[in-house]
Parts: sequence; C-alpha cells; structure tokens
Amino acid sequence: MVDVPTVLAAEFARRWPSDADGMDAVHRYALLPTGKLLRPALVMYAALAVGGEVEHALPAAVGMECVHTGSLVHDDIIDADEERRGRPAVHRAYGPERAVIAGSGLYFAWFGTLAECARNGVSAERIARAMAAQAEGGYAMCRGVFDELGFAGDLDCPVEDYLAMAGGKTGALLATSCRVGAILGGGDDAAVEALNAFGRHVGLAFQIRDDLLPYADASAATMGKPADSDVCNHRPTLPVLLAHERGTLDQRAAIRHALLHERNPEVALTRMRTLVEATGAAADARALAESYEQSARDAISWLPVNPYTEVLRRWSRRDPTPPTGA
Repeated sequence: MVDVPTVLAAEFARRWPSDADGMDAVHRYALLPTGKLLRPALVMYAALAVGGEVEHALPAAVGMECVHTGSLVHDDIIDADEERRGRPAVHRAYGPERAVIAGSGLYFAWFGTLAECARNGVSAERIARAMAAQAEGGYAMCRGVFDELGFAGDLDCPVEDYLAMAGGKTGALLATSCRVGAILGGGDDAAVEALNAFGRHVGLAFQIRDDLLPYADASAATMGKPADSDVCNHRPTLPVLLAHERGTLDQRAAIRHALLHERNPEVALTRMRTLVEATGAAADARALAESYEQSARDAISWLPVNPYTEVLRRWSRRDPTPPTGA
C-alpha cells in the first residue's frame, strides 16, 4: 500500500526547497510546513482507489493544495486575519501586494500541474476532463466565498442558504479533489460521480466541524486561524444561525448583541459559546455533520473494497486526518 502522506510530504519538500527565493519563497512559506493536506490526499486516495498509479495523480494532488493555499492567502487578506497555522499570515509576513500576487500564482500552478500529469502518461482525454472539473470546482469555490461576504451580519440567513454557500466554499474543492483523482486514476463515470459525491458530503461535514471549533475552546493553532475571526467579521456560522433560530427572544437578542455590537472579541466569543451550547445548537450541528459523514460513506459503499476505499471510509468519521502510513 502506498504511504500517501509520506509521498506528499516528500514532493512538497522537493518542489519548494529551503533555499527558494522570490515568489517561490513566499509559496514555500504559505505551503510549508504543510497542514493536514486533506485535498491532495483525497486526489491520491481517489486515484488509487480506482486502480490508478501514483505518478498519474501526484502532480495534480500538489496542485490541489496550491489552489487551496492560494485561497487561504486571499481569505486572510479579506478577513484581516493576522495569523495562519500559528504564525503570521502571508500578507503580514510579506505584505499584502506580494500576498495577492503569490496567491494568484498558486491558482495558476493548479492547472500547470495537470500538464505534468500528461507528461507522466495520463491521456489527453483524461487531462481535458480533469481540467473541466477543476474549472467548475474552482468557480464554485469562488462563488461560495463571494456569497459568504453577503452573509455578514445576517442572523436571519436561512440555514439552507448557508449550507449551499458552504457546499461551494468548502465542499466544492473537496469534491473536485475526489473527482479529479478518480478521473486521472482511470475510474469509470459511475466511480467518478460516487467519489465526487463522497467529497461533497465530506466537505460539508468538514465545514460544519470547522464552524464548531471556536465554540469548543479551540486554539488558533488547532484552527489555523484566530478563534474569534468570524465574530470579528460579524459572520454568522452554522452554530450561530442554529442558536439564533432555536433560541428564546432573550437568547436571540444576546446572540445579536454578541455578534454585531460587542466590541471586545474575546467577550463576544465567550458569550457566544455559552449561547451555542445552551440552545442546543452545538449538538444539532454535530448531528448534521454526522449525517453528512454517513452520506459520504453511503456514496462509495458499492465501490470495490481495497485499502484505499477503506481509508476513505475511515476518513469520513469525525476527523479527516490522513492516516499515517496509509
């Protein structure tokens, strides 16, 4: 069985060595040390699950992390977040001008890696399908991020609208990771669509659990960004929307004050944690995440059992961290 995490770590270190300079140095800072590598791992596991080869998917897996990281570089500028993964965000370390350009460069690298897959023996037909999938997924991701900006301060946003946004902002790229991996690995149409659905459901579950982190006393190191980021940006995430929807009149007023009018972010977050728990919103959000995780497993339940489909099934349970040695 291919040790996917080790293969990916070695590839990132090879492509962005410690003596990188110019924009490559900014990219190394943004990419290394790596995070969980959820998206590139999904590309690899999806490709291997349908019988593909490592060299056919590895460049595209690297590219998937590039576009994700590029989006985070831009997000941190939009949200005015000064930290990412426990250290200064790229725009704080290199300045906003270089961060914008370097982030955009990572988007282009996403497509450049597909050309490498072609040089590694992937057919032109598969490359064209993978490129179309990336373009579609990237556009959906951008639309989701764009729509999220409109939710700022809107505590009356329907939960269904929020989930649709999250399906683009987070679910689209995770689904695209699985879809591209399955295409490059040579999967048939049914397998590609099953893995695409798996990624979409995992993406929604992942976003919900990410939304819950600030209300579980998570640190910035755990979250990758400041815990009070959404409160500072007056952004109602799923637990807050559920709490507002289910709360009493007094609780709803307290939520509105904490999100929109409290000037001390630490105080706002502490109050919101209490309200999210008291209204049962945290439990409801966890239950919804679990339902999406089950839907993810159901989507690939018919695929042939092999070590890689088993990793994906295990991966859909709670914490999607790539298993060591898998």
